[in-house]
Amino acid sequence: MNLKIVLLITALICSTIGFGQKIIKKEGVYVDASSLEEYSGTYISYYDNGEKEAVYSVKKGREDGTVEFYYFSGEIMEQGSFLEGLKNGKWVRWSQKGVKLAEAYYQKGDKDGEWQIWDERGVKRYSMNYAQGKKVGTWIMWDEKGQISNKKDY
Repeated sequence: MNLKIVLLITALICSTIGFGQKIIKKEGVYVDASSLEEYSGTYISYYDNGEKEAVYSVKKGREDGTVEFYYFSGEIMEQGSFLEGLKNGKWVRWSQKGVKLAEAYYQKGDKDGEWQIWDERGVKRYSMNYAQGKKVGTWIMWDEKGQISNKKDY
């Protein structure tokens, strides 16, 4: 490799490191650490082992858009979305083996819609309903064999 290419690569690396943006969460708001201005863009946090911990969409310093959480081993744990810092829409959680464990819905931070929970084997265990954060409808519970074991009306 000639000296000009080595110097160019070194300069690019140094400028990236020197001018890289560091984003921090201060008092619940994502900001640029050097200017303290509200951040908009993608924010990624990492575990100590270098694996992704979470990937957030951020707008004007608040979670806004999709978010994904990961297990320490790198497998997806949970996906959802925020609207102006509040949980909003569909949220899904999986086990480390990829089995769907939960599906939930939010409307501007309130539980809203059908919530379902499965066990580690994929057997449906609960079905619950919410409207604007309040329990509604018939809630159903299943046993480990998938048989209805309880119902409750709200």
